[in-house]
Parts: sequence; C-alpha cells; structure tokens
Amino acid sequence: MSEPLTPASDPRTTANILTKAFLFDPFFSWLFPGKSHESNLHQWWYFLTRHASKNPEWALSVDEGNSTSSIWTKPILDLDESDNSDDDEQDAFVNLMHELVGDRISQVLEAFAEVNANHPSQPHWYLQAVGTVPEMQSKGRAAKLLQPILEICDKEETGAYLESTNPRNLSFYYRLGFEIQKELSLDGGKAALTCMWRDPA
Repeated sequence: MSEPLTPASDPRTTANILTKAFLFDPFFSWLFPGKSHESNLHQWWYFLTRHASKNPEWALSVDEGNSTSSIWTKPILDLDESDNSDDDEQDAFVNLMHELVGDRISQVLEAFAEVNANHPSQPHWYLQAVGTVPEMQSKGRAAKLLQPILEICDKEETGAYLESTNPRNLSFYYRLGFEIQKELSLDGGKAALTCMWRDPA
C-alpha cells in the first residue's frame, strides 16, 4: 500500500524541482532553446504549478524531501461541464508563451494543438509531469509519488494518460503499466512526444 499523497503548498518549490528535473530534456530544449532556457523553463513550470495549486481539478504533489514533484489533471466526466473559468488562464498561457518563444509562437501553439488533439476521449487521469532533481534520480522516488493516483485509477477503473518528453523515460513508465499509444512528431520533426496509456489493473 502506498503512502498518502502529499499536496504541494508552495508552487515555487515544485517549479524549482521540475526545472532541475527537465533542464536537459529534449522536448523542453526544443521549446525553450538558447541562453534563456533555464529561466524560461522555470517560468513555464511556475505558471503550471501555480495554476495547479489553486485549481481543484488538478493534483499537485511533492515528496517529503522536496526532491520529486508531480502534476495530475483529474478526469472530466462530462466535457460539456468543463470549467469555462479556465479561459482567462488559457489567455494568460498564450501571453506567457508569446513572451517566452517570441516569433516561434505559431509553431509552438500548433504543436500544442496537435498534442491536445491526441488526448483520449474517455475520462482519465492525465499525468502532466513528474520529475526528480538529478541528484536523487533512480532511487524510486517518482514511482512512489505516482503510486497513490495509480491506485485510485485501479480502484475507480479509470485509465491514465501521459506524453513522455524523453525516450529515456519509457522503461520507467512501462514498469508502472503504461504502454505506447502513439508517437507524435512536432514542428517538422524538430520535437517529439510519446503518448502512453495505462489501463486500470
């Protein structure tokens, strides 16, 4: 039996964790190239973790040692009842991306539109991200942090979905029961994601 999920109370702390975890990630190296890579990456994660911390449809968690963090989106049971209040947040996201990627905004938004279009239609838990700071990786911390939500998936007979940003992580997700659903090639092959699905056990 897993330990209870620990909600993250400080979005900046979790943004710091995820920035360190994804600093050399190939997808995010495409998204935020150049000298401002680390700064832009941190702004990205801080935007997401801050949103997750105040949105009841999201689940932001961190381990006790502040080394690993995860972001989940809870299942939407009725798409017609999805929260329209996210419109302002979506506008804020687009404005942030304009600031971070500049004249690449069209390619970036097109890539994200393709990613969103490939999300499963059935209700599912969506793993937006999980990351561990480099010095604490390969110690089982990420799997331990994800386990409570995966147990909920199994209990409620609900699937889980993610996009892996790094081929090196596929074996980790395989061990958790995820399987490859589709490979996405984005921006003319300059970026790639692996869509993965997990059936409830």
